[in-house]
Amino acid sequence: MTIFFTFVVATFATMVLIPPFVRLAAWMHATDLPGDRKVHTTPMPRLGGVAMAIGTVLPLLIWGDREPQLVAFLAGVAIILAFGVWDDVSRLDYRMKFVGQILAALVVIVYGDVVIRSLPFAGMSTLPSYVAIPVTVFALVGVTNAINLTDGLDGLAGGTTMLSLAAIAVLSYTSGGGFVLLAAASVIGSILGFLRFNTYPARIFMGDGGSQFLGFSTGVLVITLTQQANTALSPALPLLLLGLPIVDTLLVMAERMHEGRSPFTPDRKHIHHRLLALGFDHYEAVFVIYALQAAMILPAYFLRFEADWLIIALYVAFSACVVAFLTVAPVFGWRVHEQVERAGTPHAPIWIGWLRRDQRMLKGAFYAAVVAIPAFFFVGAFFVASVPKDIGALALVLLVALLAVYVRHRHRPFSLFEKGSVYVAGICLVYLMQLSPDAFERFGVYCSVLFVAMSVAVAVGFRVGAERFRVTPMDFLVILIALVVPNVPELHMKVQHLGVATAMIIVLLYSIELVLNNVWRRWDVMRFTTYVTLAVLGVRGLAGA
Repeated sequence: MTIFFTFVVATFATMVLIPPFVRLAAWMHATDLPGDRKVHTTPMPRLGGVAMAIGTVLPLLIWGDREPQLVAFLAGVAIILAFGVWDDVSRLDYRMKFVGQILAALVVIVYGDVVIRSLPFAGMSTLPSYVAIPVTVFALVGVTNAINLTDGLDGLAGGTTMLSLAAIAVLSYTSGGGFVLLAAASVIGSILGFLRFNTYPARIFMGDGGSQFLGFSTGVLVITLTQQANTALSPALPLLLLGLPIVDTLLVMAERMHEGRSPFTPDRKHIHHRLLALGFDHYEAVFVIYALQAAMILPAYFLRFEADWLIIALYVAFSACVVAFLTVAPVFGWRVHEQVERAGTPHAPIWIGWLRRDQRMLKGAFYAAVVAIPAFFFVGAFFVASVPKDIGALALVLLVALLAVYVRHRHRPFSLFEKGSVYVAGICLVYLMQLSPDAFERFGVYCSVLFVAMSVAVAVGFRVGAERFRVTPMDFLVILIALVVPNVPELHMKVQHLGVATAMIIVLLYSIELVLNNVWRRWDVMRFTTYVTLAVLGVRGLAGA
């Protein structure tokens, strides 16, 4: 439950902080202006990374143990963020950036003992400190800049890092948890909260402060995982866990030096630039890079105890295939969208177009979801076997906050905080139902009918709903992690029917999204449902019922 609350608080804190930082960025002139190398066409605020960092640090201060690793990590984050924001506001020289990165690395090395003591092919031999410390500084600075350089498209750096951290969290869980698991869950939560504003088309950028924060955090956690938390893991494993950003950085720098330029000279040679040049649109390029990153990371679990040469060989082979494709495709003039549609060619069958214009089917799906979601919420809240006190306390805190929001903004469309509260209530109900096998079996048929109705509503919303309801690259991340993590071998979680729970959460969240994004809001059904559900969970949790 500590990990769950860490994730939830980090997500909510980041979501709540983003709007104020959008306004603050304009006041501080921390904006990213359009340019030759930039994809965006309008000035964008670039202080989202500060919101992510605060969202990460807050739950760690609440639930983290005051161990040296955590204290050093927080101090390092503060340094890297300070230099990053300084760069976002004043455009620092790259040498000054390195100063901040090296200082942050030395803090976690000296005070947190985050040191690379073993290298691939070195066997059981331990590196002496005069070698280990420079190697660690080089690794941390390299990873920080690798992820910083991938921040070129909406949602790209956050999404790829989120996949890496999910794998790190899983491996940490199987190794006993501790600092790495707690910190990884907190950073993942902050990324998820940020991506709601950064998925294409973005409303805010993370800036150098955010991308360096993510790179530094991921580097510290992957080193701690493989060098301290579980030394049985292969020291070559970070290559797979970090994935594509390393390939991208090495490829770009090698090409710049081959052309006689500084490796730090900006250009349009990154992987995402190459994909755009091959005809992929913004959305497709991000999706492809997510898929490539996932393909690199997924084998890490199964190869975690294998020989170093096997891991490195797999990484090199996969990287070579990616680089070869990106190099050869332009030579042969290959483009992803070769055929241009003829004028007047419809993008969808005629009957789909008619349904979109008529909208009766979409209304029917909407009303089906409006009935099914409250029915599920009420059954779950009243009939689960028991409600833990921490979930009860969370429910009451959310209820009080929601009532305060409603008094101030009554009868308006759902705010982001209200949407997030509905999602949290739904996830808690699914979780509690899996902890109560008797209640789950008693209402199994009833819940199945409700979820069939929600599944049909979601399917109709996807097909007929046009722009009101669409899948984003962030949805791909959430679905991938939700489907993969519960099915990882040896990941023994204290939840029954975990695969069923994952499917229920996915269907429930998309059903809620369908309802809250729809234009027909004649009644505050979802608000009433959420308030009653949270009130019941809160009372039952505090009463121990």
